[in-house]
Amino acid sequence: MEQRIAIIHENTINMILEQQQMILQLLQGKNRSELGAFCNVREAAQILSVSEQKIRQMIDNDELKYKKLGRSIRIYRSSLM
Repeated sequence: MEQRIAIIHENTINMILEQQQMILQLLQGKNRSELGAFCNVREAAQILSVSEQKIRQMIDNDELKYKKLGRSIRIYRSSLM
């Protein structure tokens, strides 16, 4: 139970950090299209119509631009095009 609570707290902290980073970039004059909207592995797999395993393989091969936040992986939607 404690481990589950720790994961929930870690996910909450990661979401807050992402929001703070977006606010900072907006304050620096970057527009929303430059921020590179993120998606998770499952969403990326749906967008490209491939398996989640294939997405993870593409990440390992540096074929996709991504950012690791704790245990989660955020993939730039722009790298999916």
